[in-house]
Amino acid sequence: MNVSRLYIIIGVVLVAVVLVVLLLPDEAPVPQMTEQPQMPPGHPDIEGMEGMPGAGQPGAGNVRSEFMQEYTRLEEKIGKQDASDTSDVLVYARMLLDAHQAKKSVPLFERYVKAAPKNTAVMLDLSVAYFESSQPDKAEEITRAVLRVDPKNTTAMYNLGALYASRKEKDKARKVWNDLITNYPDSPDATRAKEMLKQL
Repeated sequence: MNVSRLYIIIGVVLVAVVLVVLLLPDEAPVPQMTEQPQMPPGHPDIEGMEGMPGAGQPGAGNVRSEFMQEYTRLEEKIGKQDASDTSDVLVYARMLLDAHQAKKSVPLFERYVKAAPKNTAVMLDLSVAYFESSQPDKAEEITRAVLRVDPKNTTAMYNLGALYASRKEKDKARKVWNDLITNYPDSPDATRAKEMLKQL
C-alpha cells in the first residue's frame, strides 16, 4: 500500500469519527414513563385548568399554560375595550367556545356579528355557541340568517339538519340533509349528512 492511499484512508476515518462525535447527543436520553398523561381532545374546560398536572413542564402542560396566559390577557383587554371595538373579540370568543365555555362566548360573538352582520363564518360560530348553551331556537334563527346571506352555505344546511335531529324532528332533518346531498353531492358536508342519516 503506498503512502498517499494510507493518508486518504486515515483522513476518511478521521472525518467519520468527527461526524459520529458531532451527531451524538450531548446527554443520555431521559427515560420515558410507561404511561404519559394525555391532554383530552380540544381544549379542556377553563374552570380548574390552573391546577391541572403538567404546568411548567414540557409538553401538554406548557400548551395549557400558554392557553391560560393568552386567555387571561384577552379577557382583561376586552373588558376594557369600547363595545364597538372588535379587535381580539373573535379570537377570545373562539377560545371560549373551544374551551367549552359557550355561554361566555355568546355575547362576544353577538358583539362581533353586530359589527360585521354578513360574516357567515362568525354567524355559524354564534349558532354553535347558542346550541351549546342550550338556546336551540336562537341557533336555528342565526343558521337561517346565514342561509339568507349565503343560500349555498353547505355548513349551515348541515347544521340546520343537526338542529332538527337534536330535537328529534327526524323528518325535517332528513329533508334538509337529503336536499344538501342532492344539490351539493361533492361537499364534505354532504358526506357528513350521509353518515348522520344512517343514525336517524
